[in-house]
Amino acid sequence: MATGPPAPRPPVPPPPPRTGGHIVVAIVLLILLLIILVSGIAVWAGWRFLSRSVRVQVEESGRGRKEVSIQTPIGSLEVKHEVDEARLGLPIYPGATRVKGEDAATVNIDIAGEQNVRVAAAKFETPDPIDQVRDFYRARLGNQVTRIIEKSPEGKIVFEIKHERQEKVVALKEVSGRTRIELVHVGHGPEEGN
Repeated sequence: MATGPPAPRPPVPPPPPRTGGHIVVAIVLLILLLIILVSGIAVWAGWRFLSRSVRVQVEESGRGRKEVSIQTPIGSLEVKHEVDEARLGLPIYPGATRVKGEDAATVNIDIAGEQNVRVAAAKFETPDPIDQVRDFYRARLGNQVTRIIEKSPEGKIVFEIKHERQEKVVALKEVSGRTRIELVHVGHGPEEGN
């Protein structure tokens, strides 16, 4: 069997001309540059706004402690080392002294449109026996107390006062022959009476 010459192949059409390839790349790069530019302006404007509207105030108080106040458009934070019966909303045992090396503080957190929180805490000590201190707080707190724990897992006597917008705790513990008194007051919502 004889084979004839191979059939001629049709000519291959030339590839279509590239139109717009460089234009598409240029548009994508231009959009990317625009996004980076807008982001940079937004960050700069935000930083400028915050730097002008956030106020931080630090004051030196007694014994090298600092009082801090931060004011922002969305709220404020205030930390003070002043703690007294009025801030605690709890009586301080007569003759008790602040525990050395333990910070006492009042912290106020006010956030616009949210519930404000105030925390006051301090630790005191007295040479009086724990039973005498317990009896003092039992008499002074009276029917405000919502729960008494005679012996917590940490060995403390705990008086808890919980109401709608405030919680107070008095914790008593014997430490090296002295009575340690821990007082905490947490308030929620607008400023309230004790």
